[in-house]
Amino acid sequence: MKIAITGEKGFIGIHLTQYFRNILKYEVIELGRDYLEQLSKVKELDWLIHGAFIQRHKDPEKLITLNKNLTDDTIKCLTDNGIKCNVAFLSSFQEDLENPYGQAKKEAKTAFSQYCSSINKEFISFKLPNTFGMYAVPNKTSFVATFCYNLHHELQIDFNKNKVKLTSINDVIPIIAKLKPSEILYNETSVDEVYRLLKYFHEINLSHKFPELKTKFELDLYQTYLSYNNYKI
Repeated sequence: MKIAITGEKGFIGIHLTQYFRNILKYEVIELGRDYLEQLSKVKELDWLIHGAFIQRHKDPEKLITLNKNLTDDTIKCLTDNGIKCNVAFLSSFQEDLENPYGQAKKEAKTAFSQYCSSINKEFISFKLPNTFGMYAVPNKTSFVATFCYNLHHELQIDFNKNKVKLTSINDVIPIIAKLKPSEILYNETSVDEVYRLLKYFHEINLSHKFPELKTKFELDLYQTYLSYNNYKI
């Protein structure tokens, strides 16, 4: 099977590329950061995994516009070059919220769904919760990554008591890779509870002991904490 991933150099894209290529032995076409030019050269493609998206902008309206342009340009590239493929869209739980990022995700999801319908190809969308794990960039991709990095480097950590739906990248990737409509499970917790666990891991680590891990979620969180031991920004 031949796969292309937009946003392949991002947190989820890196994991997907490795999983498709090394575990499933699929052919993964390298698109790079400015992916439209490379995508236009593709002759045959089974699936496009669309993960490229702008997460933040100081102007909320600009965020929506930029992501709409990105969606339109991607669909135009596929159309102009006669690339008829199935599309898997990486959405977010925020598509159900009344915020600019969620609105942009919802609009992109609709556009890709309509495109696939027009060419009789399959469309699936994965509604991702807040995801943590190795390769997430501190102060950008995941608050868990930020907490882990700051603990290892003895930096201040600001946190709140907001509720959060959280899952490990190790659970997300195999589900996406099946390329079938599937619900992604998550843990309901809070930001301060995540901080408490990570701080506990850090204190245990400094004493050269192993923590008591009661759940898979805690194991995934601990492994993520360890992965930032020598991380440098």
